[in-house]
Amino acid sequence: MSKIKNTNSIIKAFYAIFGTLPLLVTLYMYPLIPDKIPIHYWLNGTIDKWGSKYELFIVPIIILLFVYFQPKLFNQNFKNETDDKITTFNNYYFILILNILVYTTLYVSINFETCLNSFNFYNFFMCAICFILGFVGSYITHANRSSCFSIKTKYTLENTIIWERTHKFCGALWLSGSLVFFPMFLFSNGYLLLTFAFIMIGVFTILPVIYTRYLHEKYLNGELKEKLHSKKVQHSH
Repeated sequence: MSKIKNTNSIIKAFYAIFGTLPLLVTLYMYPLIPDKIPIHYWLNGTIDKWGSKYELFIVPIIILLFVYFQPKLFNQNFKNETDDKITTFNNYYFILILNILVYTTLYVSINFETCLNSFNFYNFFMCAICFILGFVGSYITHANRSSCFSIKTKYTLENTIIWERTHKFCGALWLSGSLVFFPMFLFSNGYLLLTFAFIMIGVFTILPVIYTRYLHEKYLNGELKEKLHSKKVQHSH
């Protein structure tokens, strides 16, 4: 019981700190920020859209509302531990990413004349996407048919072996692929960054489709049933 209370206290402290800190920091830095700030720029750092510094309060307010209303509006009763862990850590990660986004935006708003040549928001964004896919990949291998975080297609649902192999394949692909693409997104810029992004999206989506279709063809040919039968015979001995 004491362990549960300690866990709940840590969760409440996390939400309280990272839910209110962005707004407090924005209010503190507000007098130092110019009236006109860049709100969009190209891959090469060229500013193409300007806005008012009042817009800096949008994300901190979203964070505060999310932290306050999320436990009240979304009662999460998952049927398996995997879904619960993924959702819990995704909430933490979502808040942390928005926190970093707020502080990064404040820094760029004050130093945009010098920092945009060396810093690019798109590097941060793609690294964040990479981290999410790697995290989901580490858990999706254990997904079952009642899991919210799973790949439900007509092929994966037609056979247990296809389901298991597809999720193990995607888990290994997304986790290892994220480790490969992360440094590419971190140190590339311009159209090279965009190219890597398209390559990652293609690899992470097309390869699972090809692999699932390949397993489906083997299932139609009876090969998966034969392997399943051979496994049962081995276990019986």
